[in-house]
Amino acid sequence: MRRTSALLLLSLLAAVLLSSCLHAGQAVQSAKASAGAVSGGSAESPEEDRSGARGVPEPTAGAASEIEGDLAGAAEASSGVPFVAETRASGGSGYDADTVLAVRHGVYGDYERAVIDLGTGWEPAAIVPVWTLVRPEESGLLRASLPSTSATRVSDGEFSGGLLESCYIVQAPEGGMFVDFFAREAFLYRVLELEDPARLVIDLEPAGEDPKVSLPAKGENTVLVEPRPRARISDPVTVSGYSRNREAANTITLIDSHGKALVRRTVRSNDWSHTWGYFEATLDLPPFSGKGTLKVGTEGAHNGTFEGIKVPVRAR
Repeated sequence: MRRTSALLLLSLLAAVLLSSCLHAGQAVQSAKASAGAVSGGSAESPEEDRSGARGVPEPTAGAASEIEGDLAGAAEASSGVPFVAETRASGGSGYDADTVLAVRHGVYGDYERAVIDLGTGWEPAAIVPVWTLVRPEESGLLRASLPSTSATRVSDGEFSGGLLESCYIVQAPEGGMFVDFFAREAFLYRVLELEDPARLVIDLEPAGEDPKVSLPAKGENTVLVEPRPRARISDPVTVSGYSRNREAANTITLIDSHGKALVRRTVRSNDWSHTWGYFEATLDLPPFSGKGTLKVGTEGAHNGTFEGIKVPVRAR
């Protein structure tokens, strides 16, 4: 009798231990799935998904179907919000969120949706922090400034939709970071804040205007936001963009149609080792006419090789 009771007790203990192990395994899988849903990709540790070139973790951008599932109810919440052409908008509350976890993109019929996932450290934040949107006219640019952010898990992205072309996450000169979205044509937009987890949702639709927008010139480590290719320039001219050039150095050279360097200046961006750094310079131009070439990048100190972008411009 005692032997039977002992065997029964051992069987019960084994069953309890097995059940605990199974539940623990399910909990781990659930945690990994949740982490993957936040980034829009696979759940990896910061060490595993870091980019080898720059040390910046790069989560996989979410597909449209993943965004739709992640934003359950967002379509209904934004359905009554009109698209606008305002040059400036703002919102959010607090400064707790300090990280851009991911930037994702989806196409929804006649409009496109960009989603900025925000976090505190590597974890999703609860509330969308203070933000500002700026849309310079006739530029195809929408800049989302996030003054509380100081880190990002993604540095840039290319979009497959017809309206949005790309985005870049950049260190802002006044502190914080901004996300620049570039569109192929003029657009209207609307904004929605979603909480738990914190997401800034930006919908864009074509404005119905015929002219296409000239996109910025892009190189491996340099993006020239202004002036755009084939722009007409005059004295003075402001040159701005972002780079990841070594030592944050950016040499700007204007060359006339005869190959003569009219002006040359080196400016530094505010970052280069972790993400895109911002640079801006105002150049005083000597008199020139006709066509010219604006070169922005780095030049080898010893062999004179140039790495960067060359943009055709014309005197105004």
